[in-house]
Amino acid sequence: MGKKSAERNARLDTLRREQRRQERRRSLLIYGTGGLVAVALLAGIIVYALVDNRAKDESRSVGHVTTASAAATATGCTGVVNDASRGSTHVATNQTVNYEVAPPSSGNHDSSPLPDAYRFYERIPNLRIERAVHNLEHGFVIGWYDPKLPDDQVTALRTAADAAGNRFIAVPWERGEFADNKHFVLTAWDRTQRCATVSESAIKDFVKTYANPSLAGAAWASPTAPESGASGGPLDLSPTVAGTAQADDAQADNTQADNTQAGTAPTAGSSTGTATSAPAGTATTP
Repeated sequence: MGKKSAERNARLDTLRREQRRQERRRSLLIYGTGGLVAVALLAGIIVYALVDNRAKDESRSVGHVTTASAAATATGCTGVVNDASRGSTHVATNQTVNYEVAPPSSGNHDSSPLPDAYRFYERIPNLRIERAVHNLEHGFVIGWYDPKLPDDQVTALRTAADAAGNRFIAVPWERGEFADNKHFVLTAWDRTQRCATVSESAIKDFVKTYANPSLAGAAWASPTAPESGASGGPLDLSPTVAGTAQADDAQADNTQADNTQAGTAPTAGSSTGTATSAPAGTATTP
């Protein structure tokens, strides 16, 4: 091999080594940068998960307040408060539960919920609140109205109840008046929002958010309806309106038969059909 050929081959070898070195360097830069990006993405995912979990833990904790919707704010409603769980034991049909908070959003209750055939209940003497609390456990929303709610607001509530869907029931509270001049209160299981006036939009927002919650929420610090999605109770209201059973039952049977023939819901407050008044009877037990 001549001298020139040897020098050329040496230069080629040098060029090849330099090329291979540069290729290795580029590979290291590519893979190194990709690795850093992957690490950064993973770190971001971990941080996001931690922040998200913390936010969820806070939103599920007792005492947390969720900001009121625009419609609720406009009608003097507070934010929605996560309440402490106050029991879920069934009590006897003649046993009165002294609820710590008026109105209750959870607590011990009657084994039979109120019928869900009715959206609005009149101010019935001795209406059994303990049955309504069972509706909350089933994932219903209760719109409670106290004796101080003005008549025009009661009329508005009756109209709103008909439009709120089949998981909403309006129930009168006859054990005093609510605090802070908020005479209309929305509750779901362990969720409470107090309002100055009745708003159909606010009711719909609350129902959309809190009716029939996921059963996974039953394990939260402030639980949501452990029997979510279950139905209301039977149309028999004898445990609800205490009184002379035979006379009241006969009146209820006759009225139900008349309403069935007329194509309207049976009486017991106001129904999903024609609004009617419930038979009160003569109260003898709580």
